[in-house]
Amino acid sequence: MENIHKEILGLMGKINIDCRDDGDFVIFDLKGQLDIYNSGELEKLIDAYVDRGFFKFIINLEKVSYLDSSTISSFLSSRQKVKKLGGYFLLVHLTGAPKEVFDMAKLHEVFELYPDVASAMNDHSS
Repeated sequence: MENIHKEILGLMGKINIDCRDDGDFVIFDLKGQLDIYNSGELEKLIDAYVDRGFFKFIINLEKVSYLDSSTISSFLSSRQKVKKLGGYFLLVHLTGAPKEVFDMAKLHEVFELYPDVASAMNDHSS
């Protein structure tokens, strides 16, 4: 699996992200600001994993300080794609300004939000 992470990350432009796997899940640890300049890269990253047969994703937002509407659009698109395939698109560690954006837009009603990776995995274990 380590080689797949390196191969897919090699396809990406400038985005501050680490990928790891745990069981059936691919976990993305995002860092910094997610905006119009890199949200498309995130969507391409998820598409690359989907193309290789992975459908369970956990997006760790613990170190994300900002996100904009283009990021939310990418999240919505990716969520819809993996749900159609029977997968999961789970968000964890949503705090600070990003959480305020989600709260104002009532996105907590659309996305599955968890306090941490372990909680998300436990709720969706096979």
